[in-house]
Amino acid sequence: MFFEGPEKKVEIALKPGQPLLRARGRKYWEGIVGKARAKILSGMSGDRMDAYLLSESSLFVTDSWLTMITCGSTDLVAAILQLCSDLGKENFQYLIYERKNAMFQEYQPTNFFDDLERLSKSMPGKSFRFGDGDDHHIFLFHLDRFHRPDPEDLTLEILMHGIDNQAARVFMSGPHRRKRYIKEESGVWSLMPGFEVDDHLFEPMGYSLNAIKGLKYYTIHVTPQKIGSYVSFETNQVEADANRLVKRVLAVFKPRSCDVVLFQPAGARRDIKVPYPIKRVVRQDLTAGYRVSFDHHFRPVHGATAAFPISL
Repeated sequence: MFFEGPEKKVEIALKPGQPLLRARGRKYWEGIVGKARAKILSGMSGDRMDAYLLSESSLFVTDSWLTMITCGSTDLVAAILQLCSDLGKENFQYLIYERKNAMFQEYQPTNFFDDLERLSKSMPGKSFRFGDGDDHHIFLFHLDRFHRPDPEDLTLEILMHGIDNQAARVFMSGPHRRKRYIKEESGVWSLMPGFEVDDHLFEPMGYSLNAIKGLKYYTIHVTPQKIGSYVSFETNQVEADANRLVKRVLAVFKPRSCDVVLFQPAGARRDIKVPYPIKRVVRQDLTAGYRVSFDHHFRPVHGATAAFPISL
């Protein structure tokens, strides 16, 4: 069994004075998610944010900004273009589209350059690749418009490949694998205490979690199968002890490699320390007002392993 875990992501913020995004309601967001070839599985609402678990990842909606993440063979750009039509791109403070390199690109409906062509016809933008083209990397497109982020507006992503076999088994469904077991055994619920949590265990394997508190969120998506095992962790609550959070996340999944991506206001010079050797370091300031850091890390190997068997 194979599922493409690495995600596509968009974040859009509206200028002040625009109609409230949350007021559009679940039915509207079901239509937007459908444009991306996904569907809403469940949702929860806090005092300042609505969070939806999707058949392929997550959607977070506040009154003035949204973050949508999709995986699998989704077409997130189709949803973005619908949002541009509905909301009016002239009303955007910023739009940032990010795409992780796929493991099996041939099964994707588009590649980043297809996405770039479609987005560029709708709005002026700039694009970058973070990392080496023949190794782990992300692509990024952003609306070429000046924006000054809030000093506390930071987002951290930990994108993990080759997760530990024992950690992966926790997220495989079956008679002994229920959400309560995951809550008690995996450690994902306790990574950031005090959040309201909604999660989903897929058949026969796979797991997604949304957690919200006010305007803060964290989300985890686990693709545990051996071919292409992958986990993503993302949060916009990046505290002074973020290095400890990174260590806790890596201790849960024990990946063979990881990409750590940090969005922070341009001018800031904060770096995240990871307890793995580092292979690639990229830093880039965007006219959208953010400084983006991309670090690719790997876990050293000790000795040889057997070849991986392949069967049809």
